[in-house]
Amino acid sequence: MHWGFDKKNQRYVEWDVGSGFHKRAWIQRREPGPKDYAWTERYLCVVRIEALNEGPKGQAADFPVFADAAVTDDQVLREFVESVCAAVKRPPPY
Repeated sequence: MHWGFDKKNQRYVEWDVGSGFHKRAWIQRREPGPKDYAWTERYLCVVRIEALNEGPKGQAADFPVFADAAVTDDQVLREFVESVCAAVKRPPPY
């Protein structure tokens, strides 16, 4: 896993999903209002990338984060990557 911050200072993690394909996941903060459709203010976004350290390629999917505020962004991201790897029967990339 490769960790970093994007141009909007959002924490992200990138990883190899196999056969040279990569994904990026990050936590996006949204102000209360129409874009905060689940009223959580925190969303997990996922998109494909061509290579590590490159920007998103395609339309990101977002998922509301209903976890308590005590659960850090890093914890949410790590658990997400671990869950995806478990679902596709690949060991986590660390």
